[in-house]
Amino acid sequence: MKMRMFAVIGALALLSGVVLAGCGNAKNDAAEKKEIIGIIGAMDVEVNSLKEAASITKTTKIAEMEFCEGKLNEKDVVIVKCGMGKVNAGICANTLINDFGCTKIINTGVAGSLDNQIDIGDIVVSTDAVQHDFNVEAIGFKKGEIPYTGLYSFNADEALRKEAVTAVEKTAPDIHVFEGRVCSGDQFISTKEQKDKIISDFGGMCCEMEGAAIAQACYLNSTPFVVIRAISDKPDETEFVDYKVFEAQSAARCAKIVEYMVANLS
Repeated sequence: MKMRMFAVIGALALLSGVVLAGCGNAKNDAAEKKEIIGIIGAMDVEVNSLKEAASITKTTKIAEMEFCEGKLNEKDVVIVKCGMGKVNAGICANTLINDFGCTKIINTGVAGSLDNQIDIGDIVVSTDAVQHDFNVEAIGFKKGEIPYTGLYSFNADEALRKEAVTAVEKTAPDIHVFEGRVCSGDQFISTKEQKDKIISDFGGMCCEMEGAAIAQACYLNSTPFVVIRAISDKPDETEFVDYKVFEAQSAARCAKIVEYMVANLS
């Protein structure tokens, strides 16, 4: 009887040790999780300056995208060109999070204005993002709503938003920064009629082709994100710029903004 009791006590002690060790390992794993910042641009011009500023140590090709790992201002980063459109952007964000362990996502690039108070060259920092071309109203959902989720917009991380606004103010004090909704769709929006329709349906400050897909992927993976966009036009078509010239200038400006952000993220 005593032998049996000792055996039971021994087994319980061993089990307790295993459980406690497991808890300790879980705590250690959480404590040791590295902060890695994923930076996404749709086009080469939107990420080239950042790659040049970073110390890239490894490049991995997944889904025809080159994920460049390295250090930017002493922070671990993965910089990638996703290509245009929501499918590319969603795949890219999901890969950054699940294959590279990114804990924060910054999306940078160019957008068209939906608000006439925003001047060409100004910056919009996302409060949230919606897909303006997502529509299943025919089966009872609101325009833009993702079925069975109750969601049609995805909120940007508040801390990343604040860091982005500060970065604009510090690196580009000659321009204005606005916080507002980013509207994304698989269309290049170029006419006043198109913009008026998006404004009527969703409001918003700018329209582009990737931000909301990145936002949804980040939401599904519980990962903070922010979208930063340089504005290329006026919604009332009263001002125009040479897009190629603007693209290069805005990419350089956005790169400085992102560099400052990364340096100051905690």
